[in-house]
Amino acid sequence: MPDATEAVARRLRRQAAYCLVDGSPLYASLLKAAADDVEAEGPVRQVLAGFEDDPWSSALSLRLMGAVHRLVLDDAAWPVFRQALIDQRERIRSLLPGGCQTNEVGRCAALLGGFLEVAHRTGLPLRILEIGSSAGLNLRWDRYRYESAEGTWGDPYSKVRFQHSYEVPPPLNRSAQVVERKGCDLHPIDATSDEGGLTLRSFIWADQLGRLAQLDGAIEIARSMPLDVEQIDAGAFLERELAEPRHGVSTVVYHSIFMQYVSEPGRQRIKAAIEAADVFHLRMEPGENVIEVRLDDELLGTAGAHGTRVRWNVDSTRA
Repeated sequence: MPDATEAVARRLRRQAAYCLVDGSPLYASLLKAAADDVEAEGPVRQVLAGFEDDPWSSALSLRLMGAVHRLVLDDAAWPVFRQALIDQRERIRSLLPGGCQTNEVGRCAALLGGFLEVAHRTGLPLRILEIGSSAGLNLRWDRYRYESAEGTWGDPYSKVRFQHSYEVPPPLNRSAQVVERKGCDLHPIDATSDEGGLTLRSFIWADQLGRLAQLDGAIEIARSMPLDVEQIDAGAFLERELAEPRHGVSTVVYHSIFMQYVSEPGRQRIKAAIEAADVFHLRMEPGENVIEVRLDDELLGTAGAHGTRVRWNVDSTRA
């Protein structure tokens, strides 16, 4: 078996394992079957031909799932999935080069504690700058509802509600006011358009209806709260926005599961812009074996990749 074929099969099985851990047995099953099909030189192998050298960080497996899900949202069983690869091979291949644009709303449940921490420490309203914003849904985090056994935060009438996100919640008895919000992305999506909404829905794992409901609620909120995501490189965006100090606000630069898509020179440019400014850096990114939520260099908590299983490090908070 050619090395490239083996590598693609391994990547599909690796993603299948992650999907199983993150609560999607359907995607785990389909990706395992897809790996077998690659080794059998079936239609999956033909569809992925030419993408073998894409780095792991480009999420090729999830791009495949998103491309097919976009076409078969109503029925993702393996026979239909496989037949779609045969019947719609060229169309699926045309969708694969696009980035993995999840704009996972659930990550707000993990980021919330960081925003509240900054507001609590400084007593100032927040100016928030998100890099890798996709459709900008997570720029509207303060319009959502967060609930735990120990307290609640946010709009009680919100269309987006997080009711099962916390194993150990952050302190929710804190207030925060956002007075300015901006975001950037190299390929921003208009969530309020039919095309943009379809793209975002296609990247939701098909058997995770709770995530889909949260996304639909966030899109509805976006329609009532217009916000443009600027099409610009993250480093250039930060250099411009952080060029002059801002008084009377706490500026928070943040991102979630974003840095894996950025080149090393791009990462260094982002880092330099942040370090040169008086800002807070909030991030939700992979650590050693878990997704970490950090404020500057401080580990605030951990979470699942979609913002579930949030465990706040209570020792890191300041009374």
